[in-house]
Amino acid sequence: MKKQKSYQFYGFNLLGCLTALVFILFLQLVPGFTQAENNPPKDILDDELLKSILDDELLKSISLFSEVLAHIQQNHLDPPDTKQLMYGAIRGMLRTLDPYSQFLPPENYADFRTESRGTYGGLGMEIGIRDERLTIIAPFKGTPADKAGLQSSDIISQIEGESTAKMTTTDAVKHLRGEPGTQVTITIVREGESKPLEVTLTRDVIQFPSVESKVLKEDIGYIRINQFRDNTANDVDKAFETFNQQEIVGLILDLRTNPGGLLRSAVEVASDFLDPGQLIVYTQGKTPRKEYSAEQGKQQKRYPLIVLVNGGSASASEIVAGAIKDNGRGLVMGEKTFGKASVQQIFSLNLSGGAAIKLTVAHYYSPNGVDIHKVGIVPDIEDPWFSRSEIQMLRKLQKHEKIKTFIEENGEDALAQLEKAQRASKEDSEAALTLRKYQRLADSFTEEGIILSDVGLKLAIARETENDLDEYEYDPRIIRAIDHLRAFKLYQLMLKTDNKE
Repeated sequence: MKKQKSYQFYGFNLLGCLTALVFILFLQLVPGFTQAENNPPKDILDDELLKSILDDELLKSISLFSEVLAHIQQNHLDPPDTKQLMYGAIRGMLRTLDPYSQFLPPENYADFRTESRGTYGGLGMEIGIRDERLTIIAPFKGTPADKAGLQSSDIISQIEGESTAKMTTTDAVKHLRGEPGTQVTITIVREGESKPLEVTLTRDVIQFPSVESKVLKEDIGYIRINQFRDNTANDVDKAFETFNQQEIVGLILDLRTNPGGLLRSAVEVASDFLDPGQLIVYTQGKTPRKEYSAEQGKQQKRYPLIVLVNGGSASASEIVAGAIKDNGRGLVMGEKTFGKASVQQIFSLNLSGGAAIKLTVAHYYSPNGVDIHKVGIVPDIEDPWFSRSEIQMLRKLQKHEKIKTFIEENGEDALAQLEKAQRASKEDSEAALTLRKYQRLADSFTEEGIILSDVGLKLAIARETENDLDEYEYDPRIIRAIDHLRAFKLYQLMLKTDNKE
């Protein structure tokens, strides 16, 4: 009987303490309440707000929580670590909200703030929770994840044999990152594969450019944005400076496998392509609608434009693609995007010693009112990438000795020679010899069970040459974008001719 009374008394006191603690935390977190002057507005805690925070249902839930905590402290075999107990409770609470709301303990919050610098030790991929499973949003080009053949929408089921079922993205990042040169083994579940794939990757220093720009086929401007960071808009402006000095007839903006980044950077880049004041994106949630429009003085020369996207295009890249599509500024080509456009806000926790929470506070909407988070961006021209079987074949040709030998025997310009030979006269004996060598290469792969289209085989060769333009100019989706831009140029010339007549 005494024990029962003691328990009730203890639980009652704990309930009171927890209620007070929740109230204090609320006061700390209300925007404006913890201003530097420490002089909050008097009307910040109106009756309606207080009632919503401390209603009967919440008090009952706090009572339940205090009862469970009392049982743990009184009856669990091992004395609990109070700090870890509370951290676990907070993580669980946020996990029930949505996949992107997270608790960031001090050490994770410090790591989170370094991510936008563009350099870190790890595997080089963006991950997130999709359908309650840890999913690869996009691998970054040239990183260990990319070289290992990891793909957008791959599910990471295990890390070093540990199930990811209950991991947050923060927990997963902590397991995946490490000292450069060390290894980590992950298990991948991929649609179309009959069994999970186990992949061992070597961590590296992940450092990649935000923007890559080229001039393709002598007159097509090409800008690839890998991630939207602080310097992205400036790098895009520099690319335009180069294009403006040449006779560019069209522009390709490549946002494939771009997991997003900074909203501010996305708005600045979209402003390069739109007229001042045109709507780029708006947010809608508990807070009033907030609009972001093209900035004055940012507009660049209006080249005919095609935007490339795929299932790895997410967040900020979806904002830019959606703005260009809805405003009719260019054609969006590729595959439906990932659909990650929830607005997160970081709230530092004043009583935590450096921890924070990341909460979803709104969704992004395209100018035409599409909830990007739920729908993604549907391209104007749907252009699927290689089939899954072709992707597997391409993977088998990475660093293949026969391709290396073909390049050594025919030179780094082997693809240019091949293209020239395919356009040559049938009486051209040198061209005929080049075509026979290429055909023998294709036949040898067929004998190995590696069957690829002409476009696929050329891309496999392009990836192995030292000519940095080959991988772009022989990318089938870029080839199709160039064809569309050239067709548009021809159409414009025809219009000019008709007008003269």
